[in-house]
Amino acid sequence: MSALSISRSVPGSAYRRASFIEAAAARVGSGLVAWAESRRARPEDVMRQLEAAALRRDELNVLRADMLGAAHSGLPPRR
Repeated sequence: MSALSISRSVPGSAYRRASFIEAAAARVGSGLVAWAESRRARPEDVMRQLEAAALRRDELNVLRADMLGAAHSGLPPRR
């Protein structure tokens, strides 16, 4: 066996690989932090900006789909 053991840690080093339970707990904890941050109150102007950005994204997706459809239709482009 090499210097790395089954747990992939070097004997005598301070680092050890996290166990499955520790890794799962870290994932759950980071998920809870993300959820709590998303629940924080946001100012009205920020909410308006987010809604406007979402609307622009939706409009761009529709335009993109229309352009792709026209490109694959075989019709010449309109000017």
